[in-house]
Amino acid sequence: MRSIKRSKNRIRCTGQTGNEGYKKLSEILPLEAPLSLIIDPSSVCNFMCSFCPTGDRSLLSSVGRKVGIMPFPIFKHVVDGVIGFKGKIEKLYLYKDGEPFVNEDFSKMVAYAKKMKIARSVETTSNGSLITKERAREVVDAGLDAIRISVEHVSDSGYKKFTKTFSDYKKIRKNVAFLYKLKCKRNSSLKIHAKILDINLTADEKKRFLSDFSPISDSVGVDTVIGWSLSGKKDFKMGLLPTTGMDGITPLKIGRKVCPQPFKTMSVNFDGTVSVCCVDWSFGTVIGDAKQDSLVDIWNGGKMREFRVLHLTNKKHMISPCADCQYMDGVNHLSDIDDYAEGLLDKLI
Repeated sequence: MRSIKRSKNRIRCTGQTGNEGYKKLSEILPLEAPLSLIIDPSSVCNFMCSFCPTGDRSLLSSVGRKVGIMPFPIFKHVVDGVIGFKGKIEKLYLYKDGEPFVNEDFSKMVAYAKKMKIARSVETTSNGSLITKERAREVVDAGLDAIRISVEHVSDSGYKKFTKTFSDYKKIRKNVAFLYKLKCKRNSSLKIHAKILDINLTADEKKRFLSDFSPISDSVGVDTVIGWSLSGKKDFKMGLLPTTGMDGITPLKIGRKVCPQPFKTMSVNFDGTVSVCCVDWSFGTVIGDAKQDSLVDIWNGGKMREFRVLHLTNKKHMISPCADCQYMDGVNHLSDIDDYAEGLLDKLI
């Protein structure tokens, strides 16, 4: 997404890539610990968005995808296991398939992760509808570092069309406005990023989004709709033909051989099972169970190694969710490791 930040009541673009200071992934592989870890507080969502797999109940049923809320004891066990990694994880993302605030223990999870100091930054993504004043106070007090608000439209009718369950645009803006005012009042370092998917938005709708959310966010962005894993199951791009990744800048690399996700991140699903990446909505890349095995052992284990080797040897088609995954086509150039596959394979073998 094109990132826009507020500075002295002005809007300014932070640059085309937003990757200043980041190294190429190829220069730091292999990693002893993932750069980022995803833990899903809830695979349940109160929205049924047209572009999201979680919003399609029949689709989830067709692949046997379970839904549920992560109990706090499982979360605590997972977080405690992160300590075994050498070095600190850069980012802990508390979201994956559903709406985090559906979990009543969400703020408690943030507080515990911050207390254990397992990551340099603890972040989440939310649709904003459940962020009441009370829960806003809770997450600010818990020490959340960043939150991305997914704004689904700029009108009640637009919300109803895409979410199927919600039609109160003013409530979203009101919730975000309170959170922004609160974090400023308390001098919190929480960063709020408001974003909207460009699904045939008109110029006026984009203008309204920027006008409404720029004053109550640290940054705003208009994202490009993308495909997911198992893209043959459904057109998650809503009939659109994007030419860039989600950021609206990175050109798509159709036919990318190696997905960088298995080399830099892991995802813990709501039930404690561990998937390779965040777009595995079907739980088809499960490589372990954090309730039984340590995350360190899963990261360095045989199943993850086999997964990486298949990608490095141009055999990702043997992994069902990866065979027609469209998400990896839009990976940022800094994470592109196609040209380094042979060297990485030598290190793994």
